Amino acid sequence: MIVRYVIAWLPMVVIGVINGVIREQWYGNYLSELSAHQVSTVTGAVLFGLYIWTISRIWRLESGVQSLSVGFIWLAMTVCFEFFFGHYVDRA
Repeated sequence: MIVRYVIAWLPMVVIGVINGVIREQWYGNYLSELSAHQVSTVTGAVLFGLYIWTISRIWRLESGVQSLSVGFIWLAMTVCFEFFFGHYVDRA
């Protein structure tokens, strides 16, 4: 079950990138930087929420321990992704 959720994390990278591209290419041209980031935060939260809700309906977690495990695994994967992307791709 946990392996499914590890794999299910991967589309969230795509969701995040698409959300950022939409911000930069569309409404970011018409809003201030702060407003564009605020809109992006809301749209990202909604998109991630819908995706996670859908996944949780397809593959039900059986316990609170499983839920915490998936949450910590996703957190670790996200932190690693941000670090490696920033270090090797964005050169930040």
